[in-house]
Amino acid sequence: MMKREAITPPFFTVSPKSYLVGNELLELAKLTDQYAKEHESTIFFVAPATELVNIVQNTEHVIVTAQTADANGLGRGMGRTILESLKENGVQATFLNHMEHQLTIKELSTTIIRAKELGIITIVCADTPDEAAAVAMLDPDIVLCEPNHLVGTGTLSDEKYIADTMAAVRKVNPDILIMEGAGITCGADVRRLIRLGAQGTGISSTLALAENKAELLSDLLGALR
Repeated sequence: MMKREAITPPFFTVSPKSYLVGNELLELAKLTDQYAKEHESTIFFVAPATELVNIVQNTEHVIVTAQTADANGLGRGMGRTILESLKENGVQATFLNHMEHQLTIKELSTTIIRAKELGIITIVCADTPDEAAAVAMLDPDIVLCEPNHLVGTGTLSDEKYIADTMAAVRKVNPDILIMEGAGITCGADVRRLIRLGAQGTGISSTLALAENKAELLSDLLGALR
């Protein structure tokens, strides 16, 4: 069972979104797994639901993570990615409330509660300091703070946003881990966020579209040291 206390900061998420599928995605997962073996930091690898089983079966050191999940439970719920199925297939974590798949407060609350019962780590996205505080009230394992308007732009969050979102989360619950994102393109960006107090960060489309993925991933994860 995966618990918040088992996550070793500074942690990192590799999330190719839906830019890569099949063998291309699996090769990146294996590459990430190789690097994860060499690091004390926790490394999450995020993939679409249809790819998760294959990645679980072919990696050992990354935390295989779903892009989203539902707390509908067994039974009716056509088209849902239910937490019980993720658990049964070895998935250890899930993102929730990404700007491309937002949930209601009720959906977030019930999903976080059920994920805790199953030992699945929750990484919940928040846009603003106020939203970060509201999300923190639901006690996820990790709050990912990133401004929606910067996602996928290559533009980094400014220092005021980072300070304000971290303060908002810690005021509600200092035990929640805080991830700052948006616009990460290189190791220098990772070092900047860690220096500013973030416990984790990650990368998505920039890595997925990179010509030399191994070189970029080495730079990113090397910055965690």
